Amino acid sequence: MNNLTMDIVLPILGLLMIMALVVGATIKINTLLIGKSLTKILLIIASILSMFMIIILPIHYFDGTLTWGIFFLILLIIAILFLIAHFVPKLPIVSYLREIHLSNLEDAEEQEQKEVA
Repeated sequence: MNNLTMDIVLPILGLLMIMALVVGATIKINTLLIGKSLTKILLIIASILSMFMIIILPIHYFDGTLTWGIFFLILLIIAILFLIAHFVPKLPIVSYLREIHLSNLEDAEEQEQKEVA
């Protein structure tokens, strides 16, 4: 039964990683770095990952390997995911990257205006 679980979990994990790369590549940096969309995106990702963590609980239950340790570990991982989604946009490095991006946008607009004139 354990091999069956790994046969299911590993392809799903691979698909999730591919989906994350595709979604990450299609999100424009402007919408990501300006406003509250970074928080929303991280909360969506945390929600999706927590759904998969919750799906793991019945797998452990039916496999007969569910213990209180696994249960509380999954709850802890879900809590950590949401804490990361809540605190990462408030980090100073993210604010600094936003400032750099906004100044680059202003410089690009000035450059376009100089080229037009």
